[in-house]
Amino acid sequence: MSELKKVEIMDLAKIRMVSDPQISPNGKRVVFVHTVMDFDKDEYLNDLWMADPSDDSVTQFTYGRRKDKNPRWSPDGGRILFTSTPPVKEGEEKKTQLYVISTDGGEARKVTDVEGGVESPRWSPNGKTILFISGVKRQEREGDVKVIDRLSYKFNGRGFYENERKHLFTVPVKGGKPKQVTKGEFDVTNPSWTSDGKEIVFASNLEPDADVTRRQYIYKVDAKGGDPVKLTDTLMSINGVSCNPYGEEIAFAGHDYHNGSGTNSDIWILKGKEDPINLTTDFDQDIGTKLSCDIKVSSPSDVPAWSGDFLYFTSTYDGDACLYRINKSGGNVEKVIGGTDHSVEAFSLTDEGMVAYTVLNTTKPLELWISDDEQSRQVTNLNKDYVKKTNIQNHEHFTFDSGEGHVVEGWLMKPPGFTPSKKYPLILHIHGGPRGAYGNSFFHEFQVLVSSGWAVMYINPWGSGGYYEEYQASLPGHYFEQDYADLMKAVDLIVERNNWVDKTKLGVTGGSYGGVMTNWIITHTDRFKAAVTLRSITNWISFFGVSDIGWTFGKTEIGGNFWEMEETFMSKSPIRYVGNVKTPTMIIHSEQDYRCPIEQGEQLFTALKILGVETEFIRFPGENHELSRSGKPKHRKERLEHMARWFKKYFD
Repeated sequence: MSELKKVEIMDLAKIRMVSDPQISPNGKRVVFVHTVMDFDKDEYLNDLWMADPSDDSVTQFTYGRRKDKNPRWSPDGGRILFTSTPPVKEGEEKKTQLYVISTDGGEARKVTDVEGGVESPRWSPNGKTILFISGVKRQEREGDVKVIDRLSYKFNGRGFYENERKHLFTVPVKGGKPKQVTKGEFDVTNPSWTSDGKEIVFASNLEPDADVTRRQYIYKVDAKGGDPVKLTDTLMSINGVSCNPYGEEIAFAGHDYHNGSGTNSDIWILKGKEDPINLTTDFDQDIGTKLSCDIKVSSPSDVPAWSGDFLYFTSTYDGDACLYRINKSGGNVEKVIGGTDHSVEAFSLTDEGMVAYTVLNTTKPLELWISDDEQSRQVTNLNKDYVKKTNIQNHEHFTFDSGEGHVVEGWLMKPPGFTPSKKYPLILHIHGGPRGAYGNSFFHEFQVLVSSGWAVMYINPWGSGGYYEEYQASLPGHYFEQDYADLMKAVDLIVERNNWVDKTKLGVTGGSYGGVMTNWIITHTDRFKAAVTLRSITNWISFFGVSDIGWTFGKTEIGGNFWEMEETFMSKSPIRYVGNVKTPTMIIHSEQDYRCPIEQGEQLFTALKILGVETEFIRFPGENHELSRSGKPKHRKERLEHMARWFKKYFD
C-alpha cells in the first residue's frame, strides 16, 4: 500500500466543495452547488449538480457559465431558478442575474438583466412570479466622486454603496420588465412570500434614525407595491424571515438585545396583530451553524424552515452543529440530526420532513447527506479519492475548568507521523467573531500547519459562540479578561500534559477577533516564539470610525462611544502596549477589508518597525475580510505560504 501524502497548500485545487443543498418537493432529487478552485483562471467555478437519493447517482446539471448559485425548486418541481454572473467585457462590472431551467435539463433561460443585480430570489406560491432584491440608485450622478450623507455607506465584500438602496422586485417567470415593489430611503432584507402570494414580508428599518443602528423591524407590503406596514414594535437583530406556506404565521430568527450584543437568537412566531412569541425561550443555545471552516462556499442561512407544523433550524453546542425542530405552538425543542463529527451545515426539507443537508467533519470536506424517518446516509462522495490518498489528521478533544466557574472546550491536532519521544512546536490558533466557534469541522489551514511538523491547539474561550447565553454575552465590555485567561491556561495545560511540546517554540495566530487577541497576547507576554496576526484590530478608537460596523460594534463590544470613555477604549487597544512587544510578528491584511480596515495593520507595522521588532507586513490587493475563506485562489495559496514561512523561520 502506497504511503499517504501530507496535506499541502495546493490541496485547495483538489477539494470539491458541496453547498446549498435543495431537495425537490417530492423528495426524489437534490440540486446543489458544486464548487472547485481554478488556479489557472484564479477563480471559483460553480455549477449546479443533481443527486438522486434512490440510487445515489450524482451528475452535473448546468454547464457553461461556471458561476451558477442559489438553486431553488419551483412549487411544482418542474423548474429550478438560480443566479449566475454572465461573462462581461474587460472593465465592465459583473452583476448577478436570474435564470430558470427545466428540471428535465436543456438550456437555461435568462430572466433578468437588471443594473443592480439579483439577490435572494424566491418563487411565488403559484410558481408564476419570482421575487428578488436588487440595488436601486438613490439619484443619478456623473463622475466618480462619492457624496456620503449617511453612516451606512460601505460594507465588507460589497464595497461602497453610498448611492444605492436594496429594494424588492418581482418578475414574471416567462420574462419581462421587473416591477419594483418597495421604494424609499431604506434597505430590504430577508424577503418571504405570504402563503396566498398577495403580500411580501421582509425585515428593514424605515424609521428616521435607522442610519445609526443595524437593528430591524418586520414589515409587510402588497406584492403589487405600496406603503409597507410595520408588524413588530421592538428593534431586533433579525437573521431570517419565513412565512408559513400553508398558514398565516410568520417565523423568524433573531433576538431583542436583552443581554446586549451577545444575546442568543431564538425562533419567534408572529401572527396577525399579536406580539411576536418566543418559541425557544427555554432553549439556551444560539441559532445557526457557527463552526469555523475554510473550505465551505458560503455561510448557511439562519432562516427557520417550515415542514408541516414544525420549524426546523440549526444550533451549535459543544463543538457540534445539529438540526433541531419545534412545533409552531411551542413545546420542547427536539434534536433531529447531528452529533460528534456529524455537524449539519446547510439544509432543506420537504413537507413530509425529508432532509437534504451537508455535513461538517474534522477529517473530510463537506458532502451531501439525506435523512428520512428511518435513517441518515451519505449521498455524494466527491472527495473520496482525496480523502483516501491523504494523511488528514484528526483532533483530540479536551476540556478544563477555567477556575471561574465555566468549562472550556478545546482540541489538539498532532503532526503526521507523530512520535511521543520527539519535541514539536505548538501553535495556538484563535477563532474570529468573537462569537465564532471551533469544533468538529474540516479546516484546511490547520491541516497545512500540522503537516509542516507543528501541533495546533484551538479552544472556545469565554465569549465564544456555540454555548449558553451567559458564555457569550459576558464578553462585551470585558475583552482580554477571562477570554485571555482561558487561552493562556489552555497553553499551560497542553504544555504540562504533553512532554513532547517544545515550550520554547510556541506560536500564536488568529484572524479578526483572533487577530486582535493575537495583538493583545504579544503586547502582554513574550512567551511566544513567533506570531502571525490576521485581519486584526489594534486601535479601538480608530476602528470605531473606519470600520463598516465600527460605530455599532465598537459601542456594543467596548461599552459606549469612544469620546465618552476614551480611557476604556485605549486601555483595550493593543497599540497602547506596543512598546512591550518582543515577539517576531507577521501582519497579514487585505487592502479592501472594510470590517477591520488595513490602517489597523499599518499602525502595528509602523510601531514594530520603529521599535526594532522583527516584522513583515503582507498586503493583499483586491481582497477583503474574507480572504482566508473566499479570496482569490492564488492569494489564498500565497497567504498560507507566508504563514508557514514565518513560523518555519522561528521554529527551525
